[in-house]
Amino acid sequence: MIRYPDLPEVWVHAPRMTPRLEAALDWTIGAVLGLSWHFESDREKHRAGETPWKFQYGGEPGAGYWVQPDGLLDGAEMRWTAPEPHPEADWLALIFWMGSRMEEWGPGARRDEHGRFDPTGSFSEQKGWLNRPVCEEWAFAWGERVMKEQWPAHLHRLRSEYSVRPTLDVDSAFAFKGKGWWRTSAALGRDLMMGDWKRALARAHTCLGKKADVYDTYAQTARWHDAHGAEPQWFFLLSRFGRYDKGLPPGSPPLADLMRSLEERNPGSVQWHPGYAAASDASRMQEECSAYTAIMGRPPKAARQHYLRMIPGQTRRQLISLGIQEDHTEGHAVRTGFRGGFSRSRKWYDLEEERLTDLILCPFAAMDATLCRYMKVPPEQASAHLAALADSVKEVGGTLRLLWHNESLAEQGEWHDWGGVYPNVLKAVH
Repeated sequence: MIRYPDLPEVWVHAPRMTPRLEAALDWTIGAVLGLSWHFESDREKHRAGETPWKFQYGGEPGAGYWVQPDGLLDGAEMRWTAPEPHPEADWLALIFWMGSRMEEWGPGARRDEHGRFDPTGSFSEQKGWLNRPVCEEWAFAWGERVMKEQWPAHLHRLRSEYSVRPTLDVDSAFAFKGKGWWRTSAALGRDLMMGDWKRALARAHTCLGKKADVYDTYAQTARWHDAHGAEPQWFFLLSRFGRYDKGLPPGSPPLADLMRSLEERNPGSVQWHPGYAAASDASRMQEECSAYTAIMGRPPKAARQHYLRMIPGQTRRQLISLGIQEDHTEGHAVRTGFRGGFSRSRKWYDLEEERLTDLILCPFAAMDATLCRYMKVPPEQASAHLAALADSVKEVGGTLRLLWHNESLAEQGEWHDWGGVYPNVLKAVH
């Protein structure tokens, strides 16, 4: 999160500070505008303060920009629809509603077979808010009213901060090698029984070291990242084998070697991908976190849930208990765009415990599987689709995060025509 310590503080006054108001101010002033702020409970001290930027939330109009509160930030009220945006709107209430993902906590929230919130037909989608980082746009509207004549220069500086951050989930580091003799033998037998001689031969040659593994796309990916000066993050699955978790065993030597080699190339880039079951099972999450620490010699700093599976509140509290500092799960499986209205990182607000936590949410805007499987975007149109998302992020100087998988670069199966999409996307969004 960008900070500008050379600029004055924003002084805020309100009849009382609530956890929700604190979150909205932290996201708006800190995460988006990059400014520091001070809450002054004494109205006269607020009026007399020498800072040029003042904001008053409720009470009698006084010094600086004044807003009539909507009421959403006062206590613990839950609403499944947002306040209506207009020139005199309570921008903080709008930002909090969208950024807290309040509509996902409702008893009637639509969910898919994996328990994920389904945005199809949601209030956010109906309003057209998923295609833009609307919370940052609303924060800019707030900032313009507070900073006044100083706003144009700050707007220019904010827009210059635009960046692209590629992130890659490694659900199965290799297609054939490193899976152990039992799984390899069983898979080879299945190939032969089904008469898939080509796959059986490829599996055998790969495991014997006579052929490169088809999922071993890491060197080529590094060249694409280097060409754009991009700093990638890798999220590795380390779960037990299961219906939805088909990666390499955590004890696989080739897996450990790969993780360490990527970390050596880009220190801090290798992070953790908790498995499908871990989202609702604290013991499994602890087990996988320990496996990561054993391989890397350090605990993970960041995590992204496999299948983007997230139990509201529960999963993120488990991450916090394990010392995770960043969660990269915010994004939809069936839609591209901005699930929480942000492209920038921000602290997570726990709506059950009504508190702002120190866990940083790092949203992504698009996933390869979303484009291919759910939205059926032809590979030749993927770059243009993501370039449009990039343009909306450039307008607010945010961070465009992409979620890709090493398998989709292998030009196998459903990804047969997608091998060249990723480098074209990197070129289109930079």
